[in-house]
Amino acid sequence: MAPIPKFGFSAFLKLINANPKPQKRLVRDRYRPSKGGYDYHKSLKSRVQQVAFGELSFQQALDSTSQITKLSERESARRGLKRFFEWKLQNRGTLETTESLLFPSPKRLYKVEFTPNFLLEIEGRRTAVHLWNTQHRLSGQLVRAALSTVATRYPLENRPDDFAVLSLQDGSIYKWSEADSELTLLGEKLLEFLDNQFEVARNELGLPAGPEAPSPPMKPV
Repeated sequence: MAPIPKFGFSAFLKLINANPKPQKRLVRDRYRPSKGGYDYHKSLKSRVQQVAFGELSFQQALDSTSQITKLSERESARRGLKRFFEWKLQNRGTLETTESLLFPSPKRLYKVEFTPNFLLEIEGRRTAVHLWNTQHRLSGQLVRAALSTVATRYPLENRPDDFAVLSLQDGSIYKWSEADSELTLLGEKLLEFLDNQFEVARNELGLPAGPEAPSPPMKPV
């Protein structure tokens, strides 16, 4: 049986925000042989974590980007750090860690992992925040719909009050608490739509059918 693709929340956002042709290519790419890949944003995220939890000062983190070999990656990390620092100055409070969530699609054809970079109280709500630093236009409605798929599946124990995506491209923050029932339904439809895309890709690539199974019932929110 072909392996079930697993990808992070940023990759999920990129998929659902892509136009049809690039989306089809991105889905097919999930079945191509991988040597582990290179995480272009790892250097930024690790530095944000170090600043967030007091291991480095902002200036130390910024200075350390000189160690990043690739010019484009170095500049992206510097821009992202500056944007994070500006945002954090406006959002005081202690940053904490919280658990990630891995969940399967309705037909079990792929898995999505939501990994919060930190937990912070925002407007009185303990919010699990995932950082976005990809130069790809986001639809606020699609992001909130995607966050709804996380919120409906997150365990009740030690559950954050809210889930959010902070774009380090422009400083925008998208929150699950801003979604309504229609966006929650849209989130489920997006999972099903991608299932169909993965099913088509498997057929085109001559891969066996996936282990279709019903999703567990959604938890109340």
